[in-house]
Amino acid sequence: MVKKGTSSIRMKGGFYFVLPAVLILGIFGLAVTVANVGYSFMKWSALSEPSFIGFSNYKRFFTDRVALISLWNTFYYALLYVFPTIVISLAIALLLNSKSPMMSFFRALFYVPVITSYVIVIVVWQWIFDYDIGLFNQIITALGGDKVPWLLSKKLAMPSLVILSIWKNVGYSTLMFLAGLQTVDQSLTEAAMIDGAKPARVFFSVTLPQLKPTMVLTVVMVTTWAFQMFIQPYMMTLGGPDYSTSTITYYLYQQAFNSYNIGYGSCIAVIGVTIFLAIVQLEKYLMREKD
Repeated sequence: MVKKGTSSIRMKGGFYFVLPAVLILGIFGLAVTVANVGYSFMKWSALSEPSFIGFSNYKRFFTDRVALISLWNTFYYALLYVFPTIVISLAIALLLNSKSPMMSFFRALFYVPVITSYVIVIVVWQWIFDYDIGLFNQIITALGGDKVPWLLSKKLAMPSLVILSIWKNVGYSTLMFLAGLQTVDQSLTEAAMIDGAKPARVFFSVTLPQLKPTMVLTVVMVTTWAFQMFIQPYMMTLGGPDYSTSTITYYLYQQAFNSYNIGYGSCIAVIGVTIFLAIVQLEKYLMREKD
């Protein structure tokens, strides 16, 4: 029999274990956030003393053509990336949700791109997308088609980066859905099948509702990745052609570390994070549990 107070003691013990990490993340995270907000109201080139300029950086952002293009590109990338990633990873998870001995091998296979260095992945995909010797264009020309300027076209450059990102990261969200599928009550699934429900009806009426917590977490996580997208344009396109792959994070980097406009870079960060948090809250609201 469990003694009174045992549960509270365990809770306190767990709290003390996580307290150091919470303090470190809280203090440094809060300090960096406050400093970043403060710098967003200043003109600071990192080579001179910061000077207060009020909302001038924010006014500059909303009249900066490249900044607005980068913001739109971030939304565009998220639109192309989030939904397909969720659908593909859920489909793969359903296929891999089996007790077959070979499933362990295939699960590991789909996760390999996730643990592979982005540098290696990008080098390989630069060759795949290459206009002259790329794998895709070799296949297209072998079938009698014309070469496609994957990374050289304003219309195709961003979708090309989306293809790379989905291939690289879909294994992680697949793993999340696989974990969620393990919590699905199989007795409800079996009862629905006994009642004559078809597989599609069982999935949408029984399985998917039980996956809602996993779905919310995965959507938020994938959205976070979308708004943090930086290394792909940095290594593959340098934001081109004609700023078509410049994202808010990439433009922040250019302003803060290439042009040394620390104050303006901080302003871009504040605006980007604010928009991201608003979108995450909207996603949670749209996927909220119904009473």
